[in-house]
Amino acid sequence: MPRLFGYGAERETFEHLAHKFGLPLKFIMSNLWLFSPLLGRVLERKPLTNAFVRTTTAVTMFNAGVKVNIIPSLAEAHVNLRIHSAHSLQEVLDFIQDTVGDERVKIELIDGFDPLPISSFDEQSFGFQIIKKTVLDMFPTLTVAPGICIGNTDSRHFKDLASDIYRFAPVWFKPGDVQRFHGINERISKKNYEELIVFYFNLIQNCDIQKLPEPHTSVHEL
Repeated sequence: MPRLFGYGAERETFEHLAHKFGLPLKFIMSNLWLFSPLLGRVLERKPLTNAFVRTTTAVTMFNAGVKVNIIPSLAEAHVNLRIHSAHSLQEVLDFIQDTVGDERVKIELIDGFDPLPISSFDEQSFGFQIIKKTVLDMFPTLTVAPGICIGNTDSRHFKDLASDIYRFAPVWFKPGDVQRFHGINERISKKNYEELIVFYFNLIQNCDIQKLPEPHTSVHEL
């Protein structure tokens, strides 16, 4: 799939975090108008960060053949795709059709939908600013930045009820945790579990206002 780094919310992620880095990364991340292709090529080298750069594919089911000494007359594969926010479902289907380029291969869409619109994250965005305030009240040394949730969540069912949908939980990731998602020994610490409860309690209370409070400072020298 084509590299799309810089066309979705992932660009703002790096721009928000640029001040946390030293040179030369600080300079590169502060000038993505110039260095987006370079950073995109670096991110695509690892499977985890590659998901921020393009639509990803995974063959989840494959069936062919009935005996070890007979060439299969039919083969069938199911492919799961996570569509980048700058891609549409139809663009992905067209790309697959053009790439396969073989009329003998039938491509059928079983189920799918376009990525949801990117939620707002400016200074006037109520949802983002309330989340930001709640995070910084609990963890004042952190920097809050917009980003992409590369997993498909049930939050898509809220698209007709809210203009903005934020997929966020204050969970601490350690090396190896990502590989445990939906797998063996998936876990969370007792301390982090308590932090989750406190965070959501505070988030609900912080939402009970008529207008946004004064924002935490977000001015950094780049």
